[in-house]
Amino acid sequence: MRRLIVLLAAGLLLSACGETPHPTTEPRVKLKLDAPDSGGTTRDDHIAVSGTVTPADATVQVMGVSAQVSAGAFTADVKLQPGGNVIDITATAPGQRPATDAVRVTRDTRVKVPDVVGSTPGRRSATDAVRFVRDMRVDVPNVLFQSPDDATAALKDAGLVGVVEESDTWLDRLLGAPQVCATRPAAGAAVARGSKVTLETARAC
Repeated sequence: MRRLIVLLAAGLLLSACGETPHPTTEPRVKLKLDAPDSGGTTRDDHIAVSGTVTPADATVQVMGVSAQVSAGAFTADVKLQPGGNVIDITATAPGQRPATDAVRVTRDTRVKVPDVVGSTPGRRSATDAVRFVRDMRVDVPNVLFQSPDDATAALKDAGLVGVVEESDTWLDRLLGAPQVCATRPAAGAAVARGSKVTLETARAC
């Protein structure tokens, strides 16, 4: 009798060890990212991340920081570093498997130089370019037909130094104000920040 009990116990143990585990049946949180688009480029140092999540009371973290969630819609503001940035998003809810997503955004810190052709004399052209000290090359702006003072100011705004080269005589200067007829290097050339740009001026180009 005792031997029979031992055999039954051993059989039950072997049966339990060979039991196949059942896969989890927990549903997964649904996460949908609306913005930003992956692979996009921006000049801003921050970017808005937004999307939807189900269930509506799920918790969303963007780059490890809790996002604002309202009625299933979430938003977050992420600070960008110069160059490539990978933004991770994770959504969790009790009793459900978490959902994750990621987007890549590039922050462009190159200098954008304004075109000053046709600008009002005596006024500097405005620029919304993002100037970053690690970007050491700029494009020579187009300053043709501008007065030497305006052209020099535009070059200074671009991080360059204007050197005026006059070809008119003193009599020509009495007859009319000089203007920029050419630059060396030419407009559009990429040069190191702080480089000198020669402005060839004359009363008539």
